[in-house]
Amino acid sequence: MKAAVPYLFLLPALLFLALFALLPMGQIFYYSLLNYSAFGPSEFVGAGNFVRLVNDGNFWWTLANSFLLVLVTPVIMVVALSLALLVRREVRIGKPFRLLFFLPVITPIVIVGIIWRWIFAEEIGMLNYLLSLFSLPPVHWLTDYPTTTVSIMIVTLWRGAGYYMMVFLAGLAVIPREVEEASMIDGAGWLQQTVHITIPLLKPTLTLVFVVSSTAAIKMFTEVYTIIPGAPIANKTLVVYLYQQAFERFDFGYGSAIAVVLFLLTIAFSYANVRLMESR
Repeated sequence: MKAAVPYLFLLPALLFLALFALLPMGQIFYYSLLNYSAFGPSEFVGAGNFVRLVNDGNFWWTLANSFLLVLVTPVIMVVALSLALLVRREVRIGKPFRLLFFLPVITPIVIVGIIWRWIFAEEIGMLNYLLSLFSLPPVHWLTDYPTTTVSIMIVTLWRGAGYYMMVFLAGLAVIPREVEEASMIDGAGWLQQTVHITIPLLKPTLTLVFVVSSTAAIKMFTEVYTIIPGAPIANKTLVVYLYQQAFERFDFGYGSAIAVVLFLLTIAFSYANVRLMESR
């Protein structure tokens, strides 16, 4: 009886996980094998939806855009780590700056999208106004490719840097001060200490941030949906295409097939990232 007590405590969480995670996942895999919509009977098509994906140009464009957004991950890591080192060293002013850098994270993403859509607006936007001061032509930030992807990258960097800064601060907090003090006694400067001591000891945190931020880039939806709603679907991401097929065109079978592919790609990409970071 005593051996079963831990499992009884776990039972509510396991039931919640099974009901709201495992069961929906199983349904999505099943629906991906059907020609299933909201306006007619379902029909088993086997791999038909996946064959359709192979021949769908919009699928490949949105998939490429999703992976293209991963390019912002190294930039976010550099900026977030720099901010973490800055607010960590400046003890007196560190807390106000932490709040300032973290504000974009706690701002509702829909509000963020609306604000940045005004900034990127082609006629009245702030960025194009600044370009006009230097006699430069306006940029179609919200409609033309690949500037639409650049726009999403800018917002992702602005919003994500503060979050990952806090993650890096947590990693920096567990680095023994004695190691850093010993390096200072040996004559190491701040840059040498950061490159040869701090960053190597932050390897687990770096791996975590890289995996989380890159997979978040692949699965990006809200930023794209709110900032570039008028752009062609080929300029958007795979999750937006999934949403369009499943919840705008009510082609649930095809949308489920896209979800299955996205799930498998995310798992494979995350595993490859972990192995790559661990090997360095």
